[in-house]
Amino acid sequence: MTQPTDLSFTWVPGTMDRVRFTHAGATHTVYLRDVIRQTVHSDSALYLKGRVVLPVSAAHLADLLGRFSIPLVPAVRLPPGRDA
Repeated sequence: MTQPTDLSFTWVPGTMDRVRFTHAGATHTVYLRDVIRQTVHSDSALYLKGRVVLPVSAAHLADLLGRFSIPLVPAVRLPPGRDA
């Protein structure tokens, strides 16, 4: 059995339901509901401090990197002289 990996989660600015973490040099965004475990009150530390470190199993990490990951939408560039 592999050891859990400690991941540091922080809020995504301007959201109430998304957090991000960095793994292997890449930043990933996921919904808070996909991180929080029923048996752990980790969301309390996140609300109070804005950051929480949680042990994550290999299977849960694979889910966070895969099916739970929220794809980033690239910014749209407007032509010069055009405002949004």
